[in-house]
Amino acid sequence: MDGSETAPNDDYEHPDELEYILESVLMPSDDSEEFKCLADDYNSVLLNHCRCKGACENSEVCPHGGQYEFTGDGSELLLRKSANPVIECNDLCKCCRNTCSNRLVYLGPRKHLEIFDSPVYGSKGLRTTVNIPKGGYICEYAGELLTVTEAKRRLQANEELNLMNYVLVLNEYTSDKKQQVTIVDPSRRGNIGRYLNHSCEPNCHIAAVRIDCPIPKIGIFAAKDIAATEELCFHYGGEGQFKKVTGGKPCLCGASKCTGFMPNTTIDG
Repeated sequence: MDGSETAPNDDYEHPDELEYILESVLMPSDDSEEFKCLADDYNSVLLNHCRCKGACENSEVCPHGGQYEFTGDGSELLLRKSANPVIECNDLCKCCRNTCSNRLVYLGPRKHLEIFDSPVYGSKGLRTTVNIPKGGYICEYAGELLTVTEAKRRLQANEELNLMNYVLVLNEYTSDKKQQVTIVDPSRRGNIGRYLNHSCEPNCHIAAVRIDCPIPKIGIFAAKDIAATEELCFHYGGEGQFKKVTGGKPCLCGASKCTGFMPNTTIDG
């Protein structure tokens, strides 16, 4: 990004030895044309800002609004079920940052999340220490933004070295036609999003969220009401448009509809 956007409020840390980042960043340059195209998108700015003087809550008034709604008591913004893709207001918008109801991922991850040793998966996991309502924002799945070529290279290296794959491939479609591919890898640089494990019956889901850049943030949201101390998980195979690249290893989620294996997908192109 070009630095005009206010940094998200994120004071979490990693228990692992890797660089903690607040939001996704570019992979190191490899001087390829593919990387230059990725960098151009990363450094571009969306100019379709709003001129609202209100709360940006109505899509008929605000070009970005209507994607979030408040809980009944007005304490938290929730993602509407039908909101996809999501475009939030940004620093170029005329609305007031303190009253706008269309800024959520922009503000950083929610509080009261905890990295812990998951007894189900035998690895690190992420859980909440308070209840989370359906539609509540969890955090961004942040890491290095990769080209397709670099993603394939890392996946091959991970397989040969028997390393964990964290690569997430987001395919966005319009009328069944693929429009954009975003690839994120938090194995070297990432945030708490990397600790969410896979489940065949997840309590979280993913949505593409754009703020001021053509490259979307990968937002993780509650797919249902989540109770305090419950581990947070999403389906690594996504919902048709999101794919987490894994090696087809045995699944440990223990869900009643568990397929027995982790999703095994490939990168097109």
